[in-house]
Amino acid sequence: MKRRINVIIRKNVTKNKDKLRDQTAAVSFGNGNGNGNGCGAVDHYLDQVCSHIAARELHAEIRSELAAHMEDRIEEDLQAGYARAEAETRAIAQMGDPGAVGKELNKAHRPRMPWRLLGAVLLLAAISLLGMGSLQAGGFPSGNAFLPLQRQSIFTLLGAGLMLAGYYFDYRRFLKGSWWLYGAALFGIAFVGRYGLMVNGERSRWVMLPFSFSVDVVALSTYVFAIAVAGIFMEEKAGGRLGNGRNMLKEAGIIFIPLPFYVLAGGLPELAVYLASVLLLYAWMSGKWLRTAGAVALTAAAGIPYVWSHDQMRARILGAVDYNINPDSSGFVYKMLHETIQSAGWWGHGFGTAADKLVYPYADMLPAYMVHIFGWTGGLALIGAVLLLCAILRSVHRAVRDPYGQALILALSMVLAAQMIYGLSVLSGKMIIASLPFPFLSYGGHVLFEYAALGLMMGIYRRKDIIPAASRLAPGSRA
Repeated sequence: MKRRINVIIRKNVTKNKDKLRDQTAAVSFGNGNGNGNGCGAVDHYLDQVCSHIAARELHAEIRSELAAHMEDRIEEDLQAGYARAEAETRAIAQMGDPGAVGKELNKAHRPRMPWRLLGAVLLLAAISLLGMGSLQAGGFPSGNAFLPLQRQSIFTLLGAGLMLAGYYFDYRRFLKGSWWLYGAALFGIAFVGRYGLMVNGERSRWVMLPFSFSVDVVALSTYVFAIAVAGIFMEEKAGGRLGNGRNMLKEAGIIFIPLPFYVLAGGLPELAVYLASVLLLYAWMSGKWLRTAGAVALTAAAGIPYVWSHDQMRARILGAVDYNINPDSSGFVYKMLHETIQSAGWWGHGFGTAADKLVYPYADMLPAYMVHIFGWTGGLALIGAVLLLCAILRSVHRAVRDPYGQALILALSMVLAAQMIYGLSVLSGKMIIASLPFPFLSYGGHVLFEYAALGLMMGIYRRKDIIPAASRLAPGSRA
């Protein structure tokens, strides 16, 4: 902020330097007789500058920076023998037209739209609707009123509305409520374990809202935890406690308390996404990469035996390793996936081709279905679209200067990236299939969470040049 203001000041001072030779008290907003209200002249000048700057929260900082520069100039003229009022008049003349200065500052400190990010997500939305349209054209599902293209279009439009709301929402409001969000996420997971919708005689992860709209609370919790933990870590870092050896127990509690909640809710895929985002966030904010690596190793050491002890999970792992071990049971899905990818060739079977061999081609297997209809070329294009989105998110993260905004972008980006990386890895046929939808592509209401998260990140970028430096949390020193 100060650097931009100083650049504009230097530009105007250089441009108006020659004018000082011909201007005296004629250019003044107060009395120019050496005894006038020069201070009022400076204040009036600053008022006029700020009247052209839309970001009102920046007015105090801009006034302070401009006033400090003008005061330096006034002190030089006072030492040269000028009267106070005349020195202020000369300082004002040197700064130049207040309207021009204000417009330049307004141009430098206005809301920004991350157009590249918007373009990347619109590309993914188009790919999703293309896949749904192909499924529907191919007669999926037969004998059912389910229309994937129409329904996904509705979800996309609703998601766009949430994205727009996130773009205009002031993300800083989340900071003070970080612990409340953390508690709400825990409560939500526990709530569906006891009061979730009954599906096939068992409690599900879903709750029913008005207008027959259901929400996957466990999937939603990964985004809520990302926002909450980012704020908690930021407050810890601002207080100089994050990464401190004496604070390790508290930090471990913050990170690992949700684990039993996810396990009891049957949300192991979401648990993996949560850990990927939160542990990376902790390492980045604290600088304790080695400590984080140790936490990952310990979690894996405890988690692998737990997963292997469950027959269903063990069967899925064996099916992913070699579908010939149980080709008619746990390996069947992997066998069909392998055949689908191998038979696609470079150009696929064409738009509207039925997906007879894929289970849930509109959900988890949508990337595989895109390869089925558009071939390996389509698969490479999908990988390129995902890499493009990730690269743009990285550039957005680097462009933001507010530490809290950076933390939110990193945490939410990791939630999305972890799911996308998993979704692409399924195409290899060697990744465990674990009911984790592909962000922005797969059918379902999960896209609402993803568009809302993206809108929040766009809103952070929008404010990158209009947040006063004084209102930002000190980034602190990395241990």
